[in-house]
Amino acid sequence: MLAWHIGFRYLRRRRAAWLALAAITLTVAAPVAVIGVTQGFLDVLARQARASESDVTIQQPWGGEGLADTPAGRAQLRAVDGVAAVAPFVQCYALMTPRIEGLDNSPTLPCQIDGIEWSADAALGRLEPAILHPQPIENLSAPPEAPQRRGTGFLTPQWRAQLCLLGAAVGAPLGIMPAPLPPLLRPTPGVVAGRELLYGSGISVGQVIDLVGAAQVHQQVEITDTIGTGILEVDKLTVLVPLPLGQALAGFTGSPTSHPRVDGFRFRAAPGVELKSLAERLDLSSGQRAQTWRERRLTMVKSLEYQRNVMGLVMLAIQTIAVFVVYAVFSTMVAEKRHDIGVLLGIGARPGSIAGAFLLAGVVACVGGGLLGWGIGWGFLAAAQIASHSYGILLFPQDVFYSPDTPVSWDPRIPLVFIGAMAVIGLGAVAIPAIRAARIQPVAILREVS
Repeated sequence: MLAWHIGFRYLRRRRAAWLALAAITLTVAAPVAVIGVTQGFLDVLARQARASESDVTIQQPWGGEGLADTPAGRAQLRAVDGVAAVAPFVQCYALMTPRIEGLDNSPTLPCQIDGIEWSADAALGRLEPAILHPQPIENLSAPPEAPQRRGTGFLTPQWRAQLCLLGAAVGAPLGIMPAPLPPLLRPTPGVVAGRELLYGSGISVGQVIDLVGAAQVHQQVEITDTIGTGILEVDKLTVLVPLPLGQALAGFTGSPTSHPRVDGFRFRAAPGVELKSLAERLDLSSGQRAQTWRERRLTMVKSLEYQRNVMGLVMLAIQTIAVFVVYAVFSTMVAEKRHDIGVLLGIGARPGSIAGAFLLAGVVACVGGGLLGWGIGWGFLAAAQIASHSYGILLFPQDVFYSPDTPVSWDPRIPLVFIGAMAVIGLGAVAIPAIRAARIQPVAILREVS
């Protein structure tokens, strides 16, 4: 109890103690704010990588002959322990030429074809509503395309109208329709393009383009919708097309003697399944190399992880500056209270209680200042976001970071790491003055007074 009483009394009465508390608070608030933003960008990048990748992927090397796509093969892959869904895909490069009215020589642009089965990819979680329908304009925070202006997946608005007419044609022989139906047309196949591909090319949803694949197959298609994964290099190239069209563009169509081919398969893991172990099982089952999403996006994710770690080390180094402030404050307290400490030791106080009083005061200052810094750091981030939305001042321009908002991580583990580091640093800084206080000799104090 004596240690508690003396420790809190010294902290409350000495102005220098408040200086130590302020130094600790600031050296915790700054790392919490900086690493909170850095981790926020890392979290966003991980979510964006998952938007364009499945849990595990098997893909042949570029330029290969492809993998056979058969019902038996899919069933074998689906039967692997831990697999919840399977989706085939075809990827190849192609040239796209928009048909612009009044312009004879439209520019030809490169793109990357991703031939998929829409329902199968949706089962993987790759085609989430959050990444669909962005407008092909510069403002990333613009509202999505209105439903009446876009298609539904690969279904163009013209296809939707034709389906309605087909339904009406069924009732026409029964005499339900009061007027003759217009002639049914063959609609153009629909594709979904990356928003940056359209924005940078001046192409809009509903426009017709010509695609020429690696197999020199020409196909006229219509842009039905847009997709925005949040990864600039993906959104600037990707064109999602139906799997049969992708196979035709890549030269992977079947024949009477062979099955259609694909570049690979994407997999969704069952809940609780470790992705690395699932990839190893798929290696054995398929005979092809399987990679997790982190392995496929290793360079992009790891580079930001390294930046976060380096920034964290810099912030920890800055925290060590507080050692000198805390040490100076408690050394001054010991020097000022030298006579009082000598009297306490002379009337029977144990040296351990005196040292414990200063150590307790240091712990309270470090933990209390750390919690206060936690609140200030998160409060600053919250206030910055509110001000950014209210006044239109972007802290991180979207044309640089490709994000409409300032990503912030509210993970409590980040502040706790810096509070723990500050507690260790503070105890180290207080330990020397505390030991010095416990070694004060009462006899020497009496001689000084006399």
